[in-house]
Amino acid sequence: MAGKGGYQAPAKPAMQSGPGSLSQRTDGGPASKQAMRYVSGMPNYGDGTDMMQIQSGAPMAATPSPRPTSPSQMAQAAQQQQQPAQPQQPSVVPLTAPTQRPNEPVTTGAATGAGAGLSAIGIQPGQVITPGASAKQVVQSAAMHPDASPALQRLATLLGK
Repeated sequence: MAGKGGYQAPAKPAMQSGPGSLSQRTDGGPASKQAMRYVSGMPNYGDGTDMMQIQSGAPMAATPSPRPTSPSQMAQAAQQQQQPAQPQQPSVVPLTAPTQRPNEPVTTGAATGAGAGLSAIGIQPGQVITPGASAKQVVQSAAMHPDASPALQRLATLLGK
């Protein structure tokens, strides 16, 4: 049998907003969502349309509004831009850069030639590594140097086992 005719009040009525100045939006309002965007240049035909359908299915988070900058913040930013930057010493010198030691011979640190010998780079004459030495011997010899890093000493210990 058919139900009653006429208006039927719903069991769970939808939220309603008051009139005029008392009104409050119940749908979240336009400011609570990002606008949908069409993305062109997708790799497959129809991907742009699929993306639009995905965006319409789930509301996206609102884009935050930028905060106005106060005059004092603008003045601070202007002062920082006007201050000269501190020159920084490059950590790596390019191969094509001019020499930083014009009075030092090129052979300084080598076993032969002008300039200080192997002692300039911290190798004592008894520590000279012979050609054909194994990597293990090279590491262990370098780890015996007083300025050797803890990591190098640890590696030499591991290789000695």
